[in-house]
Amino acid sequence: MSARQPVTVFEDAPAVWGVGRLVIDGVVTPWPVSAADVDDEARSMVALLGAFGIGPGDLVLIVSLLSEAIHVVPIERAAGLAGALYSSADATPPDAFRVASLVRQLEPQAVIGVSTAVLDGLAELGREPGEVLAPVPVVATSDEPAYAALTAAGLTPRRWLKLGPTSAWEPAPGRLTYDATRWHLDAEDGELLVTNLVPRLAPCRRLRTGLRAGEYPRLEPGN
Repeated sequence: MSARQPVTVFEDAPAVWGVGRLVIDGVVTPWPVSAADVDDEARSMVALLGAFGIGPGDLVLIVSLLSEAIHVVPIERAAGLAGALYSSADATPPDAFRVASLVRQLEPQAVIGVSTAVLDGLAELGREPGEVLAPVPVVATSDEPAYAALTAAGLTPRRWLKLGPTSAWEPAPGRLTYDATRWHLDAEDGELLVTNLVPRLAPCRRLRTGLRAGEYPRLEPGN
């Protein structure tokens, strides 16, 4: 079976809610999702947010780019389903000042999506990541350099991985989880591949994620 997965949207498919951007075999690929996809992914994310200790009355700060909307909007909606609130900032150097300000003012339970760009922006402001993010119980990074930088700063970050059109989390250091009721993972030549187990507007069949299994803790079913 080929590990390459073309994007196919049938004429009678549900209306497209939005189009995200995945990198498949090194190529930026548009990835359409329906409103039903987003809602189902939001229900899936509730348990994973719970693993970060997020519940009623808590606040989550989500740091992201517009191109990550198909991953981020389910997290925003999941926060609402969990009875939590969310705020947002851009994962860019110029908006790092707002990340620092929102952490100070809102005292979030979790900051999700801290990237190298955010850390670069904090550095340009003369702010140390340990100073800004240490008060936050859970800080989840969106790339490995940011994870390494926060670890070097004395923090205990968690990972937020984008597995094709879905997400995986690190609820505890060294343990990554994903929703195995909705997605199947396997590997080919060390690369993680994802297949949808429930209907999606753009089906995945052993979709290449660009993630190398040996570079991360073992992924375990989380739901």
